Amino acid sequence: MQYASRVKAIPRLIAALWLGAGAFILISAAAVFRAAGSPTVAADVVGALLGRWHYIALGAPVLLLAYEWKRARASIIALLFAGVLFAATQIVVDLRIRAIRASSSTPISSLDRNDPVRRRFGIYHGVSSMLLLLQVVTAAVNIARRDTEA
Repeated sequence: MQYASRVKAIPRLIAALWLGAGAFILISAAAVFRAAGSPTVAADVVGALLGRWHYIALGAPVLLLAYEWKRARASIIALLFAGVLFAATQIVVDLRIRAIRASSSTPISSLDRNDPVRRRFGIYHGVSSMLLLLQVVTAAVNIARRDTEA
């Protein structure tokens, strides 16, 4: 493989890893909740997956942003910046979710649906899920834009 081809392949590989890992989290989270014996166990497993995802979710767009900075394609730079912003925000939200789970004396799923702790948890969970979906869409759009602008 020639050097120029290899240089073009690296950002594609990073973008594919970003998209693939996000899609894996979306698909596997639902499967874990179906297969796990309890919601608490499922939440622990998905939480562990998300802990690893955050490295990819933040690292991939940062690496791609550094690569694109030289080429100065404003649309892709803005898209990657959005990916970094979504990832950083999701990390903060997920830390709040972990704090709520840790501070609750009973599992969140055992709390009454009107309990303020469960409601706050639900809001953060919804925001986190939306941020994950936005990151996957951002990764997919990045790949599509990269292919059309190549």
